[in-house]
Amino acid sequence: MKTIALCFLLVAAAPSFSEQHPAFDVVLLEESSHPQSLRLTATLDPMREAELTAEVPGAIVSRFTELGQRVEPGQLLLQLDSRRLELQLQLRNAELQGAQSQFELAAQNLDRTEALFRDSNLSEEALDQSRYQHDSARSRRDIARAAASLARLDLTATAIHAPFAGEIAILHFEVGERIAPGQAILRLASRDTVVIRAEVSASALKQLEIGLQAKVEPADGRPPFPAYLARIGRVADPVSRRYPIEFLAADPSGPLGQLASLTVVSNQDQRGVDLPATALRFRAGRAYSFVVEGTDSNHILRERQVQIGTELPGGLFFITDGLAPGERVVKLGATTIIEGQAIDIARTIRMSQERAVR
Repeated sequence: MKTIALCFLLVAAAPSFSEQHPAFDVVLLEESSHPQSLRLTATLDPMREAELTAEVPGAIVSRFTELGQRVEPGQLLLQLDSRRLELQLQLRNAELQGAQSQFELAAQNLDRTEALFRDSNLSEEALDQSRYQHDSARSRRDIARAAASLARLDLTATAIHAPFAGEIAILHFEVGERIAPGQAILRLASRDTVVIRAEVSASALKQLEIGLQAKVEPADGRPPFPAYLARIGRVADPVSRRYPIEFLAADPSGPLGQLASLTVVSNQDQRGVDLPATALRFRAGRAYSFVVEGTDSNHILRERQVQIGTELPGGLFFITDGLAPGERVVKLGATTIIEGQAIDIARTIRMSQERAVR
């Protein structure tokens, strides 16, 4: 009986393992502020594009450029077959010479007729007839001159030149193919300046002003480059209800028409809290933290979704929504925990101390 009582006392005096909880360091959050930043998806486009079309029909006999090649203003790009138009110009020039000769003859006849009329040797009817022939010959001369000019323009149009400096973005035809007037031959994109286009919500629009700087990170892995805000659209897209904005940048080289990430830093500060990366969990594209709730002797973890404003140096994140100054957030490390789990606090670290260490 004494043995049983002694065992009972030992069991009662033993610590309760069910009351022991894993211990974690927690971070005491403090208010911080950082310039507001927007991270957008944008497209890289040329500042200016031109779809060069054919003015005259003909087959392409020579091509002096390749896809992606940079060209200068006035540079010859394509040559169409000009033989038929050369003959046409010769014909129009011959017609113009004949019309010019007829006009000169009619002018001489008019001068003689007017002289005879002044001497009363010809009737007024004969004078009117001479003037009519002169005017008709002048009209035929002017028509022939215009026809020759058109033929000369058509012949000139068989040579396709670059209207401005740029890059050959698209080639629609190859040597030997025949084209008709109005058909697109190639697309020329200016590369001196590129435009970065994006869309923002009405709330984000309030943070923007002309001249703001941005960092552009092309999706194809090219180095990032700077740009500045040049245009803010004031009319929203009727479908997306978002507003267009445009940034300008010097030519970053490489292909255009690509997607890019655009980070814009405004002149306005935004308040929130800083948080170490070890206090964050990511799931389905969203960020979560575990906030410590309860009394000093009973600490319970509550999962809370947070909004990341921007990533800071040293493995920190600026949280704009979901957490408040004075709250305690557990540093998780690689440990797996669950909603509602009880923990013990190993250390409480102020966020200012955490920033100093980093």
